[in-house]
Parts: sequence; structure tokens; C-alpha cells
Amino acid sequence: MKDAHKQSVQEQEKAKFSFAGATLYGINAVIGSGIFLLPQKIYTGLGPASLAVMLGVAILVMLLSACLAETAGYVGKNGGAMQYTKAAFGDFAAFNVGLLGWAVTIIAWAAMLAGFAKMVVITFPALAGNELIISISMVILLSLMNIAGIKTSKIFTLTATVAKLIPIVTFSLCAIFFISGGISRGNFTPFLQLEAGGNLFNSVASTAIYIFYGFIGFETLSIVAGEMRNPEKNVPRAILGSISIVSILYMLIIAGTIAMIGGRIMQTGAPVQDAFVEMIGPVGAPLVTYGALISITGLNIGESIMVPRFGAALADENMLPKKLGETNSKGAPVIAILISGAIAIVLLFSGSFEILAAFSVVFRFFQYIPTALAVIKLRKMYPEKKVTFRVPFGPVIPVLAVLVSLLMIAGDNLMNFVYGAAGLVISSSVYYILHGNKTHTHHHTHSHV
Repeated sequence: MKDAHKQSVQEQEKAKFSFAGATLYGINAVIGSGIFLLPQKIYTGLGPASLAVMLGVAILVMLLSACLAETAGYVGKNGGAMQYTKAAFGDFAAFNVGLLGWAVTIIAWAAMLAGFAKMVVITFPALAGNELIISISMVILLSLMNIAGIKTSKIFTLTATVAKLIPIVTFSLCAIFFISGGISRGNFTPFLQLEAGGNLFNSVASTAIYIFYGFIGFETLSIVAGEMRNPEKNVPRAILGSISIVSILYMLIIAGTIAMIGGRIMQTGAPVQDAFVEMIGPVGAPLVTYGALISITGLNIGESIMVPRFGAALADENMLPKKLGETNSKGAPVIAILISGAIAIVLLFSGSFEILAAFSVVFRFFQYIPTALAVIKLRKMYPEKKVTFRVPFGPVIPVLAVLVSLLMIAGDNLMNFVYGAAGLVISSSVYYILHGNKTHTHHHTHSHV
């Protein structure tokens, strides 16, 4: 019996992501189909100067991911921000971060499933009108694949990531050669092109939020840390590595698109495709179309692994009923997989998740802000702990990350703070319903990292 158990543990370990696999998983979690639609939104307010804002946002995302990378060195388990909040601030704060985080990831997944159906119909117009069926079939298929174990899902995730990177990397490499031509053609002058009646601050703020959308997902790696080999060492490196690669690719895609088509970005429905056609001829368009379809497929596979494991991590920490975290022989949390899929399907039927998606961006910051604060707290609690990555300059970067996060929430819409408060009231109430009677007894037992 013991040998069989040992063997299954070894097999589960082997099924996990290596460092290279973890980096690819991180890239997959961030690059969706958004980047193919993004150039227009980004160009609108500022013209070519949006590239400078993009660099700024990439640095902000780096600050946030640096905080994630340091906290990931303290906890090698699934759950991301929820685990770091628990280690630093205890169960109540962790429950709020965890429950809202799980809700956000399910909403985001539903939005991506709808996006997948949209891309399928764009690619194969004959299927128009069947969007709901396509989305729901995808949920069922991915859930079954997930129940079959991480190994199957891992193979598909990595294949889809490599496939979707082919057009993106090809475009980026071509862009390097075409940018100087775009400069001499005057596509980058004047550098700052404000919209009529727009002011600089508002344009920078709204452009920054759109770009930030494009980077969302960088926290995914920390949520599935338990599915990585040697997580305390590999997750921090993979987080920073994947975000660096994505930042460079994004900058090249936007710069390449501006170089090729300049102000015509505003007149086209498919700016990246048009730019690619100008670079490499007619074959560019289908490359981008299939690239976008594979891209969003890969995202959905990655989400289907991450979303249930978020719920299961809450159960493993005794925050939600234990049943939710129970796994089958392949290490897959079956009940969490079924519940996550079912909620995603309900959201697809409601069809109103554009509103939910906007909420979900606000609630993302409930993942980022506690993580940044946890960096400061965990350092104080475990001064002798050797972590793979340490954020430089003491508390400066975590504090900056918190301030910029608050600015991003406010810059979008001040009502966001009201939505955030409402979310906290709901999740706190759930906490007291589930754990109200034991809050005073367990107050003194601190979890040790």
C-alpha cells in the first residue's frame, strides 16, 4: 500500500509544471485575445504617446508582481493572495480576500468563455447564433478534462500557449525591423495626440486602465502554486519572468501596429491583422485570426485549472466546507470543479457579465493590495526566512503598489469604492455565518509558515 501511495505521490509530482512550464503558464494566463483588440483603445486618447503609458503600466505590474513573487516565497500552496493574507493577517481577512477572489475568477472565466464563443463565430461565421451552446460545451469539456487530472490539462495548456505565441512572437520580431520605417514615415509624430477636448490626466488614466486590463492574470501563477514543482523557488522566478516577457511582447505589438498603419488604427476593426498584412502579406490576417482563437482557448484551459483550485484552497484552509477540497486519485478537486463550472454556466445564461467583468477588475485589487501589505508584515514576522526573491528598497515598492492600486480603482470610477465595500459586507457576513461561533476561541492560534 505504502509503495502504491508513494508512487501516486511521485506521479502527481511529475505531472506538475516545471520552471519553464510555470513561466509558460504565467504567459498564457496574461495574454488573451485582448491584445489583438487593445491597440485601438490604447491609441484613442494619446496617439503614439500611449507607448509611454504602457511602459508605466508595465512597471506598475512589475511592482505588484514583485510583491507577489516575494510573498510566494513564504507559502508553497494553492490560493495566492488568500494564503499570504492568512499568513500575515489571519483568517478573517484571508476569508474576505479568498471568497471575493474566487468570485472574481469565476466571473472572469465566464467572460472568457463568452469571448471564446465570439472568436469561434468570427472565425467560422456559419456558427453564428450558437454562442451559448459553444460556451457551455467548452465548460463541460474543460471540466471533464480537469477531472482527468492536471497532467491532461497541463499538456493542453502548454500546447495552446506555444501555439498562440507563434503569431505573437512572429509579429513582435517583424515589428523590430519595421519600427524605424514607421518613424521615418511620420507615424509617430506628433508623439502626443490628445483627443479633441480631452485633458492629459484623464487620457492617461483611462489609457492606463485599458492597458492594465491587458496585464490582468499575472496573479494566476500564485493561485496554482501547489501545481508547480518546488513552488517557493520556482513561482517567484516564473512570475517575474513571464511578466517581463509579456511586457516586451505587448510593447512591440503596439509599436509595430502604429509603425505600419499609424492613425488608420482608428478606422479599422482589426488593427493587428491589418498591420501584419502590411508586414508579411495576405497570410498575416488568418495567422492573427487563428492566433486569437487559440489564444482565448489557451486562456480558458488555464482558467479551468485555476478557478476550482481557488475554491478548493479555501476548503483546505477550513474556510469553506471540507467537501469542496476533496480530490480524486488524480489530485483533481472534483466538487470544486463541478461547482465552478455550474456557476460559470449560470453566469453565461444571465448574459450580463459585462457589468460583472467591470466589478471583477475592482475586486482584483482586493488580491493585490493585501499581497503588497503582506510583504511588509511577513518580513517583520519572519526576519530570518530566506526567500527566493526579495523586493528591493524596503517598504517603498509595496507602499507604492498600494497607492497606485487605490489610484487605479478611483481613476476608473469613484463608485468602485462603494462596490468594493458592498463586496466586503457580503463576504464578511458569510464568514460570520460559517465561523461566527469560533472567532474568539481561535483568536490566539497563529498559523506558522
